[in-house]
Amino acid sequence: MLTLNKQYYLFAICILYFVNVSAQNLVPNPSFEESVNFDTSKFSGWHEAQKTDTPDYFNLSYDKPCNNIFDKFIGGVKPHTGNGFAGIFCYRVYPNNGTRNIREFIETPLISKLEKDSLYKIQISLSLDEESNVAIKNFGIFFSSSLLQFNKDFKLFAYKPQVGFNSTFLDSTKNWITLYTLYKAQGFENYMIIGNFKPDRETISKKIIAFKEKKKKKKWDLASNELASYYYVDDVIVEKNPIPKILAKIDPAIKEEIKDTFNINEIKLDTAIILKNIVFDFDKADLLPLSFIEINKLHYLMVSHPTIRIKLEGHTDNIGSYDYNLQLSQRRVEAVVNYLIEKGITPDRIEFAGYSYSLPIATNDTEEGRQINRRVVFRIIEK
Repeated sequence: MLTLNKQYYLFAICILYFVNVSAQNLVPNPSFEESVNFDTSKFSGWHEAQKTDTPDYFNLSYDKPCNNIFDKFIGGVKPHTGNGFAGIFCYRVYPNNGTRNIREFIETPLISKLEKDSLYKIQISLSLDEESNVAIKNFGIFFSSSLLQFNKDFKLFAYKPQVGFNSTFLDSTKNWITLYTLYKAQGFENYMIIGNFKPDRETISKKIIAFKEKKKKKKWDLASNELASYYYVDDVIVEKNPIPKILAKIDPAIKEEIKDTFNINEIKLDTAIILKNIVFDFDKADLLPLSFIEINKLHYLMVSHPTIRIKLEGHTDNIGSYDYNLQLSQRRVEAVVNYLIEKGITPDRIEFAGYSYSLPIATNDTEEGRQINRRVVFRIIEK
């Protein structure tokens, strides 16, 4: 085994610097702060993708025409940011009356076409409505070169989204879940469509207990055995990713230490594996030299098994606000993702998310416990 001092010595030659890129979000009205009419803005902004779609627009500010009507119904979520957000059905099933494959999709043009072979950060925030009784895993983004409009349902099931978030049940009704990944552009992407592209039989779902409040109205007339999953959408981001240029020389002496550290045959799908010694300065997201030993073990696993896909998760202690730690956990896990991509792992093999301090595995009342909670975890989501 290499000593701690030698590990530092071997990686002291690692030089990290970030390319300063002014990131522009290519999604118009990404936070839905400007009023949206999903029926009329097909070429300039958000609109429905299917003729039968009836996505909803909400804005809780007093100067908007839809102010405060949302508060009258069950499930009064606050926007992720600002005052505006959208809502769509991603799953609705009631075989007794023939209700199947009910989906709503929202579509928007991008401000400019994506550049071929450039890497883009894709981010979206979702929250499950409290009246829903089902949570799903399947959520996708499909990019197209031209406007897609469908007069009949089910057509979008034939399309495979280039970006898919399928590793986590989107079951949070109290906090927004922010999903994000990296996407290598093919150079044709002018439009994007958001929703669940899987038919009922392929959608991964689980039943949950719907919230009930007698004083408020129900938004939908659901039958007693009807299953429904309705999501709020906010803060959609497509922006060029400023990848750090990581120049690292790895001493051949550590190759045997890296090799076979993670045994794929012993790792079950969706099992959380803590990456040890992923080290950051306090309140920082820059990887310190000791971190690269463990990340290179993960890199070796992915190179040795080119079919696996992983999800990386960042977690913090509870010092500071939830929102601040959410951003910090996202930036820390993204540093690990960037390193893997710089070393040749394609971005479509990695999903990632930050969870702030919402999922502690130890007490936050002691420094030892807080240190345990400050962690980066990976899961194998496909073999």
